[in-house]
Amino acid sequence: MTTTTPAAPPAAPALPRVYRASTRQNLVTMLLGWWLLVGLFVDGWAHNTYGESLETFFTPWHAVFYSGFLAVAAWCLLLARRGWQAGRRGLAAFPDGYGLAALGVPVFALGGLGDMLWHVTFGIEVGIEALLSPTHLLLFSGGVMLVGTPLNAAWRTPAGRQAPAAVRWTAALSAASLLSVTAFMHMYMWGLLIVPQGLGWVQTRGELSAVLLTALILAGPVLLTLRRFDLPFGAVTLMYGLANLGMAVMLSPGDFRVPLLALLTGLLADVLAALLRPAPGRVWAWRLFAFLLPLAVWVPYLGGVVRLGLSNLSLELWLGVAVMSGLGGVALSVLLVPPAVPAGVDADT
Repeated sequence: MTTTTPAAPPAAPALPRVYRASTRQNLVTMLLGWWLLVGLFVDGWAHNTYGESLETFFTPWHAVFYSGFLAVAAWCLLLARRGWQAGRRGLAAFPDGYGLAALGVPVFALGGLGDMLWHVTFGIEVGIEALLSPTHLLLFSGGVMLVGTPLNAAWRTPAGRQAPAAVRWTAALSAASLLSVTAFMHMYMWGLLIVPQGLGWVQTRGELSAVLLTALILAGPVLLTLRRFDLPFGAVTLMYGLANLGMAVMLSPGDFRVPLLALLTGLLADVLAALLRPAPGRVWAWRLFAFLLPLAVWVPYLGGVVRLGLSNLSLELWLGVAVMSGLGGVALSVLLVPPAVPAGVDADT
């Protein structure tokens, strides 16, 4: 009598080592994030326009804002569901780099729930309080994670600095979103703005600190993205143009001088990047670009507002502040690409 051993069941196919979102999927994430950003700026416009007359949480602009969140959250969860169906578990179910969104969704949702309860209990904030309330800071944190997810996903791709153009544009567009939401949260200190009502940030010497803060905010996303990729030509133009268009529409409707200037200065920065080719491996080009990037913005702007009679700053003062903004760019470049530790030295000691 002979016995037969049953054949072993076929082995399950091995999962790919890394689950990555496609360029098209990252683009969808970005577009839905922009829906959220449009709602953010519309809500900011409403607070600046109607002020104390706002008496309820349930407004049309909140509807745009929170529906944008629901859309991007549902999309990220859909991508995670596909990973789950493929046999992945936990954060591994999300595409590589989307762990940021996995954290951003509950943080934003908690902020939104808290914001509704806060408004019902304490009413509608006015002025800077509307930006800096605890629940709004939670919303800001969650929103940054969501709109920054495509950049995080692009950053984690195995491609080098000369990645496919689609990957580099994904990084640039997501960086533009990060710049926009950061500019929004610092609207009370946004130095790149001309407001006819007399709220311009360069009318007095004390307000020049806003220029220096704005310079760092503008330089940060550009240098961060350049730390990883060779940016496609036009990327800085897009970053500066989009962020300042949103700020102008929100704070100075109908005045498009600053967005136009932002486009021109962004174009100048793109030309500088093409000529200098800044990269971590080209340290002097990297430092020089980091110095010239803020100058490309603030020399035309500060010189222009003085020329137009919108500020009485002296030549020494506005030009000196522009140079200080360039030095701030150099400081950022050192943080992103620090000097090498000498050979044989243990950096951990």
